[in-house]
Amino acid sequence: MAEVEVLSRGYLQSFAHALGAPEPALRLLISILIGYPLMLIHRYTLYCKRPWMQHLYFITTGVSIALFNYGENVMHSAVCVIVTWLLLQFISGTLKSVIISFIFQMTYLLVGYYMTGTDTYDIKWSMPHCVLTLRLIALTYDVYDGRKDPEKLSNDQQKTALPYTPTLVEIAAHTYFPASFMVGPQFSMRRYLDFVKGTLVGCELPPCLVPGLLRGGSGLVYLVVYQVGISWLPDTFLSSQEYYDMPVWQRHVMVGLWAKITLYKYISCWLIAEGVCIVSGLAFNGRNSAGDMLWDGCRNVNILLWEGSTQFGHLIQSFNTNTNAWVA
Repeated sequence: MAEVEVLSRGYLQSFAHALGAPEPALRLLISILIGYPLMLIHRYTLYCKRPWMQHLYFITTGVSIALFNYGENVMHSAVCVIVTWLLLQFISGTLKSVIISFIFQMTYLLVGYYMTGTDTYDIKWSMPHCVLTLRLIALTYDVYDGRKDPEKLSNDQQKTALPYTPTLVEIAAHTYFPASFMVGPQFSMRRYLDFVKGTLVGCELPPCLVPGLLRGGSGLVYLVVYQVGISWLPDTFLSSQEYYDMPVWQRHVMVGLWAKITLYKYISCWLIAEGVCIVSGLAFNGRNSAGDMLWDGCRNVNILLWEGSTQFGHLIQSFNTNTNAWVA
């Protein structure tokens, strides 16, 4: 078994070197792309079937992705899931549970950043743990909101509030959902449970394959642009003597181009992951005035607004929108 692992690791290293990318980045890309076949399997074998079967499928596939990327460090996510479940078992729906969850999850994440941080941006277990942290904190908020008078909740809270405490299996499946475990997007436990129960879209297979593949395809385009751009303007260029010898105005232009290219790696990952969510049916977001289905329920970046930004506010409104909405 160990020999197979070493051999596969050697192939991945060679392939990553040929692409000019780090091996962890290649593993991340594979982990996001594999979501498409995984969701197709779910679509044609488990969609609208018994929820517990779907939960186990998502836990198994999600944990496998985590093991593929981080090995035994999957224990960090498991610890946080179990702690959240225990917290909800004993003081579910209380303000105390929200406070304790926030302090524990944020402390665990920050300690993880401190223990794994280097001078460069590394893809380690602490990267998806950021997504997990927000998701588990949001869960305790949703259960807390579920104990309040519905009339006192905002429209957003009414959509996410949970009137009961989810089980450990439900929490784990929501956390390790393979379409979003690595890089997001964020979505509520309420949306996930409606999805597995078949009440989000309905039990007829939704027409979401083409929208999902188109969204994922746009992510691959951005990935190619990023890979070409970063080979022309690598991070090391900004600390090179050649850069410092440029006139000030030219340095400003180069920094702007570099920043634009660098952010494309995030946009590409979000678009590909969002495409997986759309293919699964999880991203259903009602219908427009013409009666057409909307598939932007898991959107994390607004491409048109991002590319056409003329103000800093436009960047905030169009980039990492799920996280921004959660914080707001």
